[in-house]
Amino acid sequence: MASQFNPHQPHPMMARAEALANAGRAEEAMLLIRQLAAQGQPDALFVLARNLWSGGAIASDPVAARVQFDLAAKAGHGPARILSTNLLASGIAGPRDWPAAIARMAGEVAIDPRRKLQIELLKKMALTASGDPEVCRKPERLAEAPDAVRYPGFATAAECAYLLDVGGKNYRPAQINDGRGGTRLDPIRNSDEFTIQWLLEDPVVHAINRRIAAVAQSDADCGEALQLLRYRPGQQYRSHFDFNPQLDNQRVLTALIYLNHDYKGGETNFVKTSLKFKARKGDLLLFRNTLPDGAVDPASEHCGMPVVNGTKYIASRWIRERRFVP
Repeated sequence: MASQFNPHQPHPMMARAEALANAGRAEEAMLLIRQLAAQGQPDALFVLARNLWSGGAIASDPVAARVQFDLAAKAGHGPARILSTNLLASGIAGPRDWPAAIARMAGEVAIDPRRKLQIELLKKMALTASGDPEVCRKPERLAEAPDAVRYPGFATAAECAYLLDVGGKNYRPAQINDGRGGTRLDPIRNSDEFTIQWLLEDPVVHAINRRIAAVAQSDADCGEALQLLRYRPGQQYRSHFDFNPQLDNQRVLTALIYLNHDYKGGETNFVKTSLKFKARKGDLLLFRNTLPDGAVDPASEHCGMPVVNGTKYIASRWIRERRFVP
């Protein structure tokens, strides 16, 4: 759909494609969209990219989707330009060029005003030319079993505020896969969540993810999408392992950034040990879920204790043993 940032006139056949899709004639709709995209129509390129990214009407193909986002951006589609730059900064589903992505951001403020704040935050980060942290804070050892450390002040107050703003009104009750291609409410976690999925991983979020990778001594492309979690009074995450025996590419590490500390309760409790952790705003908790042989570490079993008063916010990132992003 056209917008003030997308000055071209909407193609009348896009309305026809939408009507076909609403009538359950998805294949015909996608055929029409592909025809319009082949003609360089910006909205069609964008819709095709979104469908290639998410799958459903057509098979998911993030690499092909990124190509279409780039073409839509070049054709003048504003939202596509934002997503194209995000992917260029992160290197997800294609080449990574951090300097080129950062250079494009100033021209995108009119499309998304948040770019201005993102540029300001990035200027305050001590980053290399490739977007990695120049230096990392020293960790404080919390325990040997589990293998757990804290990085005090890992994220600045401004970065915490930014992530809180990203979450905003986007939180939804925590869900898990139901094994049939859908989702259901998580039976052991009654918190709310919002995943900063890869298209939404802007350069600020990506720089934070690369900082996590640096202290974890892993590659940024081994991390799952950053997840924002909100715990209100009475909400909790019951005892569990982040290790999943059904995964071929295991979650070997967990990183938690605590975005605030003005709440009571909500400690991260490692139930088989004496370690009960309550962080300050900006602290990072990093712990290993596996033993040296790759088996689950029994000491990594943990829970997020019920919040008693206030609201607890954290950013969570699971780190796989090898590349996870497309």
